Amino acid sequence: GVSPVNLTSTMTTLAASEGGGLDPLSHVLPHELFQVGPLTVTNHLLMGVVAAVLVFVVFSHVASRVRVRNESVEDHVTKGRLAQVFEFICAFLRDEIARPNLGKLTDKYIYFIWTVFFFILFANVLGMIPFGKMTQLVVYFFGAEDPSHWAHWSGTATSNLSLNIPLALCSFAAILVIGIREAGKHFFAHFAPVPFKPLGLLPVAVMLVFMEVLSVVIRSAVLAMRLFGTMLAGHLVLGVLFGMIYVFMKMSPVVGVGAGIGVVLLTVVLGLLELFIAGLQAFIFTFLTVLFIAEGVAHHDEEHETHAEKKTHEIEHDAYIEAVEKA
Repeated sequence: GVSPVNLTSTMTTLAASEGGGLDPLSHVLPHELFQVGPLTVTNHLLMGVVAAVLVFVVFSHVASRVRVRNESVEDHVTKGRLAQVFEFICAFLRDEIARPNLGKLTDKYIYFIWTVFFFILFANVLGMIPFGKMTQLVVYFFGAEDPSHWAHWSGTATSNLSLNIPLALCSFAAILVIGIREAGKHFFAHFAPVPFKPLGLLPVAVMLVFMEVLSVVIRSAVLAMRLFGTMLAGHLVLGVLFGMIYVFMKMSPVVGVGAGIGVVLLTVVLGLLELFIAGLQAFIFTFLTVLFIAEGVAHHDEEHETHAEKKTHEIEHDAYIEAVEKA
């Protein structure tokens, strides 16, 4: 069996490494790993690259399992459980999120929506896997001189604003580019809800234009801040919990062992909750991006539908007049 001394030592080491001693921020802050020329590669940057590569690799495999090569019925059935799961998620995002908001533009821009969702999802989930700690144990087993260097070779890329801000900028660019591309000059109509004439309305119109432009910028910034805050908070809570073991161990080994068992059990529950939040935050970021894009092309769609309805009414009216004349 495991002696109380060994168990106490193990829990103290775990708490000190996970909680950074008494500093839980050590668990969530970016850590420099190595230099590539002038570029400093941190653990968050590395995990962001890993998430991007993993999305490409996984969906290359999924695409090969979905692709139809012949006209038989069996070839239209997606092969493999993994491919079926991702196909279901893609279909849900397209049919339940994008199509109700973007309508006929869905198939045109669904690839951007899928990319945003799965990149954030993969980055969030990868942050829950302690690659650094596992590497540290392997390196320590083989007798490396400084195994602590490998402790931070993992992390949640989306808990860093240096990644979330570019993601938000991509959404901001999509809102502008898609809106201007699909609605043309009508895209700018909702920025000026009040006409600039007569001159008495000019101050109000200018103020509203400023507020509307600012609202688009703030919405994109909120996308980054919401993702950053939520993912950071989850790991910060874990760091604080493991730091509590370290504190209780200093007070009494017996109390520390009891606190350690409770923290480990609580961590399992929080880990399941954090896994749910990882998917939820990817969904929220994607859903809000779709809503903001849809708002930009809404005026164009309304105008198009109004014109179509008027044309339909004119045709129906002419047909009615013609029928009456024939009667």
